[in-house]
Amino acid sequence: MTPFLRLAGAVGALALVAATAAPSPVASLLEDPAAARAFDYAALRERLGDQQVVALAQALEETVAARLAAAPNACETEAEAFVRQGLASALQARDAAAWRADWKAANDQRDQLYARVARVLNGEDVGQSVYDGARTAAVAARAETDPRHRQLYARVAEDQALRYATHDIWALPQGALREMVQRPFQARLCGVDAANTAWLKTEWRTSGWFTAARDGQAASGRAWLLLQHADRDPDFQRAVLPILARETGPQGRIDYAYLADRVATNAHQPQIFGTQGRCVGPGAWEPNPVAAPEGLEARRAEVGLPPIAEYKTQFKTICANFRAP
Repeated sequence: MTPFLRLAGAVGALALVAATAAPSPVASLLEDPAAARAFDYAALRERLGDQQVVALAQALEETVAARLAAAPNACETEAEAFVRQGLASALQARDAAAWRADWKAANDQRDQLYARVARVLNGEDVGQSVYDGARTAAVAARAETDPRHRQLYARVAEDQALRYATHDIWALPQGALREMVQRPFQARLCGVDAANTAWLKTEWRTSGWFTAARDGQAASGRAWLLLQHADRDPDFQRAVLPILARETGPQGRIDYAYLADRVATNAHQPQIFGTQGRCVGPGAWEPNPVAAPEGLEARRAEVGLPPIAEYKTQFKTICANFRAP
């Protein structure tokens, strides 16, 4: 855990203690993700009763919300994710035994995903082709002699391995078990994104952007991947967009289209190329609002993107178990 996360946990714990009449039984867990994961939230519900656990959960929600509002680029910590999800799921469970079974199953499922990610980052073939890009980046990082490129490739390998593991979570049936798996995993991924964004911004300011002309297409494309996932810093994405607009190669045009849509979506504006969207039904994906939709296909073709109908088919597996709230 980084010093920032330790500080964030401590602030959350102090605020939570202050928000309750007595020291909170979960305040110390906000410093320790392992303890937060191992804690029996169903037993806490049995001991305190629903009303007190609801009040405890609400105090924690307000504390974390205030911290994140004060630092918009910050992430929920893994410890916070375990405690918040533990309290919420224990309150929703039909009984303690059912909660404990689901909580153990979720932790086991997450451990399997982390183990797979670790194997990919070690350069191993895990038997799933979707991880090949991450494995390739991990192998390239080890072989790279340029320290800057080596760091870039290693960061991209972790980014991609974790993201494809997230797709495995999305493929789980919606419900309590999936939420238990997902929330702490997303907190870890958010922390990785935040670290990658900070590193990429520093590299841009000190050494310039990773362009195809100077660094090669592989480095340029991998830098774009990290930038695409810097959603908590939309000003940074917007600042680099003109640089990508100058890329003239086929992949450079596609990268520009994706980032342009990301910038528009993050600004709550219609996108241009229809690359950003969401699941709307089992196996069904639709783009977010598009400007001048009658010209969408022509714009996509101009930058080398496939027709939107073909693009939608890529999300069938990801959206397979989608169910509207």
